[in-house]
Amino acid sequence: MTGIPATALLIPSLATDGRITPGTPSTPLTPPDDRQFGWRMAHLGGIPVATYLHPDTVLHVHINGIAKRLPFNPVAWTLASAWHGAHLPYPLLGAALVTGLEDGDGNFAPLSPHLVSRTQNAIAAATTWWRHNHLHLPLWPFILDRPAFAPAITATRNAFSGSLPAGSHTTPASVQPEPRPALGCR
Repeated sequence: MTGIPATALLIPSLATDGRITPGTPSTPLTPPDDRQFGWRMAHLGGIPVATYLHPDTVLHVHINGIAKRLPFNPVAWTLASAWHGAHLPYPLLGAALVTGLEDGDGNFAPLSPHLVSRTQNAIAAATTWWRHNHLHLPLWPFILDRPAFAPAITATRNAFSGSLPAGSHTTPASVQPEPRPALGCR
């Protein structure tokens, strides 16, 4: 890994009041070259688990977020769902890290600058959608296949794949709030 900037992205979870954390949707980080387990633990607040939903990236989350009562992370869930190609059937809790793939020593490779840019665009699109649709958040962790979340996943997938013009990840129609149905309606 010498000579290559080791880049990872940290995706914050919801604030304690249930709102999307203000500020940057993701924070670029530089992991150590080796012994990354402790570094990942420090950023996730406990034992990390790696999920492989995209061929070139790894999404790390806290392995026991439910027991630790960590806040929901709808942005990471949306990114993971976009990479998975369908709604994930479970919520993601706490902060999330995105890195490159694991090597034979158990360390994770850096994300390429191109992959960092694409992932940041996708995270920004997901964050924008959730900020505009914050009233759906109370239902989010319990009804993960709700059709209302499909536009968030689509906008995130499009932003990651580069289907949207540069800088437009915050304004496409697919990210705009949609009419909210009465509670209990799907």
